[in-house]
Amino acid sequence: MSSTDAKRIESLRTQIERHNRLYHVDARPQITDQAYDHLLEELAALEVRHPDLVSDDSPTQRVGGEPIAGFTTVTHARRMYSIDNTYDRDELLAWHRRVVKAVAQGSSGTDEEADAAAVDYVVEPKIDGVAVSLRYEEGRLVLAASRGDGLAGDDITVNVRTIRAVPLVLGTKKFQLPRVLEIRGEIFMPAAEFERLNARRRDAGEEPFANPRNATAGTLKQLDPRVVGSRRLRFVAHGRGEIDPEPWTTHTALLKAIRPMGIPTNPLSRRCRGIHEAWSFIEAFESDRADLPYETDGIVVKVDRHDFQEQLGHTSKSPRWCIAYKYAAEQATSILTHVDWQVGKTGRLTPRATMKPVFVAGTTVQHATLHNLNEIKRKDIRIGDTVVIEKAGEIIPQVVRVCTESRPTDAQIIEIPSACPSCSGPVIQEEDAVAHCCVNPECPAQFREKLIHFCGRGQMDIDGLGEKVIDQLIDSGLVTHFADIYRIAVADLEPLTRDVKHKDKTVQQRMGERYATRIVRSVNESKGRGLARVLAALGIRHIGDAMAREICRRFADIDQVCSADAIRLALAMREGWDEFRDTMLASLGCEAAHATPEELRAFLESRLAVPTVITQVSADWLATERGHKQFARNVLLLLRSHGFTIDPGDGLDIETLRQSLGTTRFGAFREAAGKSFDVGIVIAESLHAYLHSDVGISTIAALREAGLDLVSQEYDAKQTDNGTVFSGKTIVLTGTLEQHTRDDLSAKLESLGAKITSTVSSRTDLVIAGANAGSKLTKAQSLGIEIWDEPRLMEEL
Repeated sequence: MSSTDAKRIESLRTQIERHNRLYHVDARPQITDQAYDHLLEELAALEVRHPDLVSDDSPTQRVGGEPIAGFTTVTHARRMYSIDNTYDRDELLAWHRRVVKAVAQGSSGTDEEADAAAVDYVVEPKIDGVAVSLRYEEGRLVLAASRGDGLAGDDITVNVRTIRAVPLVLGTKKFQLPRVLEIRGEIFMPAAEFERLNARRRDAGEEPFANPRNATAGTLKQLDPRVVGSRRLRFVAHGRGEIDPEPWTTHTALLKAIRPMGIPTNPLSRRCRGIHEAWSFIEAFESDRADLPYETDGIVVKVDRHDFQEQLGHTSKSPRWCIAYKYAAEQATSILTHVDWQVGKTGRLTPRATMKPVFVAGTTVQHATLHNLNEIKRKDIRIGDTVVIEKAGEIIPQVVRVCTESRPTDAQIIEIPSACPSCSGPVIQEEDAVAHCCVNPECPAQFREKLIHFCGRGQMDIDGLGEKVIDQLIDSGLVTHFADIYRIAVADLEPLTRDVKHKDKTVQQRMGERYATRIVRSVNESKGRGLARVLAALGIRHIGDAMAREICRRFADIDQVCSADAIRLALAMREGWDEFRDTMLASLGCEAAHATPEELRAFLESRLAVPTVITQVSADWLATERGHKQFARNVLLLLRSHGFTIDPGDGLDIETLRQSLGTTRFGAFREAAGKSFDVGIVIAESLHAYLHSDVGISTIAALREAGLDLVSQEYDAKQTDNGTVFSGKTIVLTGTLEQHTRDDLSAKLESLGAKITSTVSSRTDLVIAGANAGSKLTKAQSLGIEIWDEPRLMEEL
């Protein structure tokens, strides 16, 4: 081997990576595309002559190898959340006040106090692309994954490696790289590349892509990485996943640090002091964004400090520390020709408008949601009207308003059907006076939607059972119940048809033995998904994946869930309960954060005169007759949650309680406990009602017989209704822990009833300190706060 060739190979790789960085990171290319290609061709020729010098991170390896068989699913080290949207300045300011109140722990939420707090934000253009997580270990790209359902996504590493904007090896000249660095960002297609790609497709007689986002998503799903490499996708970083160790304390510092590593960030990102500075950027950017070489639909506003982000936390779907301000959507007008009523998996009827086709926001639209009859009446929508359409969130078409000045004389008022359009069964109006439902449990339209949901990703995740295959299974009579899926044989599936992509066109093809075998294998694999996935898959009203997992942390199997009454289920789910409980306790003069479960129980027993306030009643609570139904229910929930034995038929003796507390204290308690705590109890009652209905009982029995795993994979035996050693405690984690990641431990402790914060204060109950704990440990020692090391934590866990 010539030493000259080896030196030239190394020089070419350095030059190519330098020009990649100049083009994609610094936005100041120094050579033409043609000159870049010449360098790449020379390197490839030398590597052919010296195959022993080819490395996985060579620029020549980006072009992709042979087509792959399919994508595997990988679990994210940290969940990938979606971002909440707002289209209104007042809603943005309201979000800001919630942030300030949570961070400052006591702001009343006025504009003046919010301004005084001056939380720093980072604002970034919201690029319309596909979210991806890039994982680097020891500076090398080891995994690229799509968001998927947030918990797990597709391993798309082979495709992402072809994107030149994504560094395969990180630069390390200026600093020590973290051992693990996960960068979250957006893969997108520039406008010029989108036009070039669609021009080629039109010339080839193929259907053009609707918009750059669809083109990007379709490209990343390609099984041939060479196709991905030919489409010139770009990447820009906007967040973080797992980082070990993490040296950056702000989002600004993170962006500043990763840019020299070769990771592209958006040069338009700005750090703003306070929400009004952020709003000024949002206003200015609205007109500027039309000149950008890529599509954007808004601005993402993020709290800059990472400790504030951790303090604010997440909902089940979105971070509380960021929000996307979306600009007004593009609108178009069309004529509404008729309305169909679609039946959902819970029986709810949803009106769908059919209109004359119109092009809006990148696609041709013919259908739009009308939401419900109340919305139709509020907007006075009639068949024959000229309507204004826009895409909600740039995705779902909806009717915004009616051009009443153009209304024809024969425009027809839209009425709710008196019978279900699918089964002709009765339709009733729900208690909320908004939704109308088919109440026939055997309704075929309901079953179809439930079956699609049951088989879908995030539920039982049965690969190959999409809508069209499910329609064929139902039409052929092979599937009339969830459990029938588990009786399907390969021979049953072989004659069915499936959609197959052929040269970017979709054609119908006989399923055949090979594909049918894959489906049956996936069906059998789904039996072991566990109880939480089954509960989420059944389409029980209000029970999604997050609620199902919360239930399964508290109950070991389906039999325990079925034997629990609605109150126990509500307490187990804890949806909104902790904050509500603390408000009730505070009105009684008790600071829940600084009391043990035993102390709380003793306090309630003496303050509320338990058990004399509890009254056995045969049917309804005694308090119901006196106008205290909600108050009584919440007091009984409070007692039940602290270990008192309360039966579903127990009632509350209001007069005894009033005497025990005194008029003033009773009034404060009545106000705090008399507020609505509907979320948790409504969800619990829905689950309880389903599990004890004829349909629920037969469904669980059939799935059990089919061999499904109805045992909880999330269950923790230490969790009880009476709490744990961590219940109600405010805990701060600091230092490096050997046996846990920070996110995993936070989730574990929260599931045991703790509140995790990032700041040590007089309100902190416990600090868990690992190796190299710094100022937080020092402050905890000065305040006399209890401190545990990791061995003590493991002993308690």
